[in-house]
Amino acid sequence: MCKLVSRWLLPALACAVLALCASVPLAAQQVTVHGTVVTEQNDPLPGAAVSVEGTTAMTTSNAEGAFSIAAPSDTATLVVSYAGYTTAHVPLGGHTSVVVKMQAATQLEGLVVVGYGTQKAKDVTGSVATVSSDKMEDRGATTVEQALEGTVPGVSITTGGGGAEPNMSIMIRGQNSLTASNSPLIVVDGIPYEGSISEINQNDVQSISVLKDASATAIYGSRGSNGVVLITTKKGRGAPSFGYSGYAGMQQITNVPRLMNGAEFAQFKCDRVNGGENCDDALTATELDNLNAGRSTDWVGLGMHTGYQQQHNLSFSGSAQGIQYYIGGSLLDVSGVAKNDKFDRYTLRANVNSGYSSWLTMGTNTQMSYTDRGGLPVDFTDAFFMNPLTNAYNDDGTLTITPWPEDLVWANPLQNLLVKNDDVTRRVFTSNFIQLDAPFLPGLSYRLNAGLDYAAGKVGTYYGRNTKTGYDTQGYASTQDNTRFDWTVENLLKYDRTFGKSHVDLTGLYSFQGNNVDEDHLTSQGFPNDVLTYYQANLAALVTPSYVVSHSGLISQMARLNYDYDSRYLLTLTARRDGYSGFGASNKYGVFPSVAVGWNLSNEAFWPKASWWNLLKLRASYGQNGNQAIPPYRTLARLSDDSYIANGQTAPGFIPSTLGTPDLKWETTTSLNLGADFGLLNNRLSGSLDVYSSKTHDLLVKRTISPVHGITSIYDNVGELQNRGVELNLSSLNVNGRDFGWTTDFNIAANRNKIVSLYGDTTSDVGSGWFIGHPIDVLYDYKFAGIWQEGDDIADSAQPDAHPGDVKIVDLNGDGKINPDDRTFLGSLYPDYTANMTNTFRYKNFSLSGLFQTVQGVERENGLLGMNLVQTGVRRNTIYRTYWTPDNPSNTVPRNSDKSNPLSVPFLQDASFIRLKDVTLSYDLPASLTNRLGTESLRVYVSGRNLWTHTAWTGMDPEFTNGNQRGIPLQRVLIGGVNVQF
Repeated sequence: MCKLVSRWLLPALACAVLALCASVPLAAQQVTVHGTVVTEQNDPLPGAAVSVEGTTAMTTSNAEGAFSIAAPSDTATLVVSYAGYTTAHVPLGGHTSVVVKMQAATQLEGLVVVGYGTQKAKDVTGSVATVSSDKMEDRGATTVEQALEGTVPGVSITTGGGGAEPNMSIMIRGQNSLTASNSPLIVVDGIPYEGSISEINQNDVQSISVLKDASATAIYGSRGSNGVVLITTKKGRGAPSFGYSGYAGMQQITNVPRLMNGAEFAQFKCDRVNGGENCDDALTATELDNLNAGRSTDWVGLGMHTGYQQQHNLSFSGSAQGIQYYIGGSLLDVSGVAKNDKFDRYTLRANVNSGYSSWLTMGTNTQMSYTDRGGLPVDFTDAFFMNPLTNAYNDDGTLTITPWPEDLVWANPLQNLLVKNDDVTRRVFTSNFIQLDAPFLPGLSYRLNAGLDYAAGKVGTYYGRNTKTGYDTQGYASTQDNTRFDWTVENLLKYDRTFGKSHVDLTGLYSFQGNNVDEDHLTSQGFPNDVLTYYQANLAALVTPSYVVSHSGLISQMARLNYDYDSRYLLTLTARRDGYSGFGASNKYGVFPSVAVGWNLSNEAFWPKASWWNLLKLRASYGQNGNQAIPPYRTLARLSDDSYIANGQTAPGFIPSTLGTPDLKWETTTSLNLGADFGLLNNRLSGSLDVYSSKTHDLLVKRTISPVHGITSIYDNVGELQNRGVELNLSSLNVNGRDFGWTTDFNIAANRNKIVSLYGDTTSDVGSGWFIGHPIDVLYDYKFAGIWQEGDDIADSAQPDAHPGDVKIVDLNGDGKINPDDRTFLGSLYPDYTANMTNTFRYKNFSLSGLFQTVQGVERENGLLGMNLVQTGVRRNTIYRTYWTPDNPSNTVPRNSDKSNPLSVPFLQDASFIRLKDVTLSYDLPASLTNRLGTESLRVYVSGRNLWTHTAWTGMDPEFTNGNQRGIPLQRVLIGGVNVQF
């Protein structure tokens, strides 16, 4: 099926679109209208879209704002639109020459992309935030995630180290589920997108909308419970235009904790193993040889280098005779700060919309991508732990297989540089539509959306005998072929009409979605040689195959009513019914309703028109969203392979692995949102304020059961979770002079998360770290009270066996002993608040933009400070610290002993930070130069990312999780680029 689609459907679709384009009839040219589009200050507006109402004729204004267009008569009406300005409707009134003066749009007059359509911001009742392509260009965003980072309150984007895919995750308004994914639904051009967001070329993106509350997301039902990110790609308009954009730059490491060098490691090992005496006896021959020779291996340093990244984009767009087209191609090449961390991406996009007639429109938005993630980066976890008195290279310059001959467990952390690894994904993502506008009933339309997401990936890895993994197995190979085939078919019936002061927008939906994943995995080892790498599984001594097949479906019905009266009173009613194949028959379907209201107070007659408070809209929404939260087949009783040997042959055998749970049902989130949009001082200061509360009940979690069946856990609907928060977004026009301008965008958000109940009651699950009345992720452990000092009364304390230099623990219940009852809540991994501020300065043709980001109120364990990480006998390296000694009575760092912290009391640190996230300096060449160069516009810029961080955290990075503190470091990125339009 997948081959059929990829081989025949897409070419057929392309031919159909081309045939459609070729068959578009030329409009009758009865009169030619000439005009000019200008601002309120009479400055020309190049690139404004001009069309004739009721026809397919369309053009754009040139560099001087001038245009000409064919109209059926001199009584027609022109429609002129431009981003940031109110759409103008201009009746010709017998004239064929016009001047169109555009008015700057207020905060609530712009168009906002919402589910299955667009709305004026003033008519939106839900909590929706938008990031435009202009904002992305001003910040020099190089990925879609970067475009979102710091721009939308309530949207948390965490990052890790790595090339173009630094393990970024997106979460909207906190964590809504205990065990399920908390990632939002990504929708690209109306079709759900299941792939990596890094495969989307940010230069093809026109706008990003984030739907946050129940009313805004309810139209997506079960898929929108964690919020929705709508990505709309560019469409062509106006005269043919050719564009190029590109940048090149480098990546540098921002911070690496200081590890012990060889001499420091030797002294540390001697102190711990031999009490600081007879140090030569504490070291192995290799360690002693390197110490005496003054050699020390910086394993982390050997695994890093200065990385680079470059991207080049070409685009061709325009519109003619009712056909809008945008063709874009992109090449992205990244080499990260970790050696062998590479990422290459090639994309080709074709967006074509064709108005065949006044009642029929067709279009396609298609992206093809080729992504190469080949190459295994250096293993930084092993590099951090590796003994500095061991050898990275042999005498001939080759990498050692075992750097420490006396401890053969250790592989060379650099061995991945010798591993053959190919990792390629080919993806086609296409969103297509046909829309019929009923000529007999104005406002009624039918739209068929058909989307396809087909990805084929192939991974091949081979460890040869020059690596420890390959040496131990006589060659180790792993291959994996995986395909993902997702399809979506949506039937939309829409009625949009205005009756006097009333406007009605009614949408009905009936849709199907299928998700199909097939993976073949083969591992093999024991080869005669390394020549054929992973292409010789037939010669292996041991071959182990495995397969993964997952097919699921979703069927949905939805109805939505948007009503507004005189742009004052707004109402949105939504109901969606979803059926998920992964649930049992009794609970397969869920119904999720929502209601939202809005009131544009500033449109009321009583609102003083000359008031300094010129704009105010109040919003309120209440509704439900669902979350299937479990993969397919979890409601079924399943068997696992347990083959056995009988009479010298392998016989198939099976044992129960899961119990059937046919009564599982949807996780459901019920939320309330109260909001306000406002503008002050003629919109010199504008913004929005949202307060929300949500509860998720029937949580789908894996609970422990009696092992009498041979199975220890099952999925069940138990528990309730609550999220509450507040979000404030402000934009100010501080200075708006002819030559100098200054704008500020600021947002701040706070979220409070807590578990309300578990397993049907108020009993906490200590083993899973879930506590009633507390956030999902908390620190629950013994409390550090300093270090025992000489002269302290240790014998009469709750730790009578302690020694000076050991960790002191708080005896919380005062019973004179330290036991699990003395554990307490030490903090939450959720911040008190997050805030972002972007300042943009404009001086003539120069522009300087900077984003500051802060996360405050986070305290977490710094895993690098553990006392027993070096293992018995000191087999691992650790960060450099000054330990407690009688001569150095530290009250923060215990003595150098594996017994100084027997209960592993965590060492907490403040992980709050302030970071200069992005800085971009750009220059737009004046029209006098661009005209001579034959270009429409030309911008050059330099940009920096992760330039400065202020924090008390002493680990790798305060934004990293504990598991990433020994991973690839955070990179500082410096690039220079150019955007040119012809």
